[in-house]
Amino acid sequence: MAWIAVDQSLIGGKLRNFAKKSKISQNEAIGILVRLWLWALDNADQDGKIVAGDMSDVEEAIRAGFLSEEKERVSAITQNLLDCGWIDTKDGELILHDWTDWRSYYTALQEKRAKRAEYMRSYRSGNGKDQEAEKPKEEKPEKKKSKSKRNEYEADFEKFWAAYPRKAEKANAYKKYQARLKDGFSEADLLQAAVNYAKECKAKRTDPQYIKHPKTFLSETTPFVDFLDKKAPAPVPKEQPVEVPNGEENGMPNPFRTSEKGEGEPE
Repeated sequence: MAWIAVDQSLIGGKLRNFAKKSKISQNEAIGILVRLWLWALDNADQDGKIVAGDMSDVEEAIRAGFLSEEKERVSAITQNLLDCGWIDTKDGELILHDWTDWRSYYTALQEKRAKRAEYMRSYRSGNGKDQEAEKPKEEKPEKKKSKSKRNEYEADFEKFWAAYPRKAEKANAYKKYQARLKDGFSEADLLQAAVNYAKECKAKRTDPQYIKHPKTFLSETTPFVDFLDKKAPAPVPKEQPVEVPNGEENGMPNPFRTSEKGEGEPE
């Protein structure tokens, strides 16, 4: 399918002159020009020269667009196309004025198709490899290599993640996991907390929406600590009796110190 390009430059003094001279509206004038150009796609060369044609052929081309009672005006309108500069004459031949502009996009498409057809013919004839070598390669922008999600997390965190009863915002959970390791908690501690929390949620049949997000479980407030196994408290050393010199306690004389006279008897 072929087409022509029509833009706002068509509407101007030249169009008005053609419309007034032909005693038609500008809309009718545009319609006549478009019909003429569509006909010319198959009857004129790329430079606009009407092949083996004269004004009678042009008249016949636009006549179909008129009502039967208006067809007596077609000859005059056809002559106005010539008089108003829409058709030029050169060496006895008719040439459509500014034809290269009206069919520029179609011409570009034809050239592209011709090049493609020539390339395919050469390829099928056995020169395909040579043609491929000559064909410029399009440079594609380098894509940034995204880190694989599967290799993004450490094995110990994956164990924690597998044990934890709710899966949400894994990346943020991993950041909190790393932060708690820096705080001094071990991988075993965090895994143990996850396992115990999962057991509690299962035993209590906790609704999934009320199970803490892993990033919350590992947050700075350390709620996971409540799910670490309780360790036996370290033994507290017993207090040893302090030997106090006879007669003094904390540097003060003891009025009740014992003596040879009797126990608790003042001197």
